[in-house]
Amino acid sequence: MKTVPSQQPLKSELRKEFRCKRAELEPSHRAGLDTSINRHLDDFLRREQARTIAAYRAFDGEPDLAEALCAARDRGLTVALPVVHEEPGRAAIEFRQWSAEGGLARNRFGIEEPVDAPLVPVNELDIVLIPLVAWDVSGGRLGMGASFYDRFFQPFAGQDRPLRVGVGYDIQQAGELAL
Repeated sequence: MKTVPSQQPLKSELRKEFRCKRAELEPSHRAGLDTSINRHLDDFLRREQARTIAAYRAFDGEPDLAEALCAARDRGLTVALPVVHEEPGRAAIEFRQWSAEGGLARNRFGIEEPVDAPLVPVNELDIVLIPLVAWDVSGGRLGMGASFYDRFFQPFAGQDRPLRVGVGYDIQQAGELAL
């Protein structure tokens, strides 16, 4: 049987394209966008009355959420960050508490994660803020390619909680991601 090449760009090509767009943002423009995102995020977290939030540390040009996350932590919310750990045959993520006193160390990908921090049970997560490379209006998300978040959310298919929120810049919106 003869295969017809897909008209859709390969995921790797899309990742490259959208990571380049993100990298090309002028630092002052990026700072303004991050400030706006943090304001919206702070308002959103207050409206949702979340008690436990999972988020991420900005990496590779991702929006920096530190301002809103520190404010949430200062209000007494539990903020958790992903930690990559090895499972038989593949790596996975779990979320550990991020405290003002706790240290951060870079993992094998160069991403900061909490060191010796308490595990946050999955059933306690109210909201998970998810980094992305690209997104579309129907909720499609293109990540960095390791499928950490896809595997993490498999047990929650069809469930409303935890609430999953992709975070990115407008320039990361794709017409339609055929994933």
